[in-house]
Amino acid sequence: MSQVATLFWGVVIVGGITVLATAGALLVRRWVPVEVLERHNEVAGFIYSVIGVTYAVLLGFTAIIVWERYDQAETGVGKEANELGDVFRNARAFPDGIRKELETKVRSYVRLVMEKEWPAMAEGKLSPETSDACNQIAQTYFRFKPQTEQERIWYTQSLTSLNQLIDQRRLRVLSSQSTGIPKVMWAVLLGAGAVTLSFSFLFGTRNTAAQLLMTAGLAITISLVLFSVVALERPFAGIARIEPDAFNQLTIMLDRWSPR
Repeated sequence: MSQVATLFWGVVIVGGITVLATAGALLVRRWVPVEVLERHNEVAGFIYSVIGVTYAVLLGFTAIIVWERYDQAETGVGKEANELGDVFRNARAFPDGIRKELETKVRSYVRLVMEKEWPAMAEGKLSPETSDACNQIAQTYFRFKPQTEQERIWYTQSLTSLNQLIDQRRLRVLSSQSTGIPKVMWAVLLGAGAVTLSFSFLFGTRNTAAQLLMTAGLAITISLVLFSVVALERPFAGIARIEPDAFNQLTIMLDRWSPR
């Protein structure tokens, strides 16, 4: 999704929650005299501190977990591209027939990842063509029998890179098929957020503008964190989904590494 679309949805989510919160505060002040609200500030403040801390811990913990998963997925894409580059580069130590076969299959795999698998992952699906391309690379290694000591050394090193490449791809696919935060957790986050915002309406201050500003500030803070969770909970399909930049850069590097 483009940065413009991400900004649009951010404004919608943050702005919508903020408008609802300030509107709720205005309605409560219209229905309940400020004198009545002021008499309960002390008790409400004590209860609100417990609610606020509990929700802050819950929201912060969720945001951290989501960010860590997103960062791991992004790091995994970079590792996969690096291992693929190693497979391509190490192939130069093999006979010309095997080298050319591996280079062709690696290029095909990179192209399919970007053109087929990335759109499929956005829908939580797997690309059969890309899986077949990955298997074809492995089949080339299974057929090749090193003849010299140098070939055996490079074969072992390259086979290690291949296994790590396959592992990283498997993790990437599993991450793309994740449904993100469970629905029950979203119900808790939204419900507890609504309670936290609504409870702030029960405080009374003589200055209406000051109370609205405080309510709006609280709403913006909560909604911004919720928006970040929405944007990052599905690394390959969310609002801020990961793009195949590492593979685009790898394509450039493969051209540089190819024999002239």
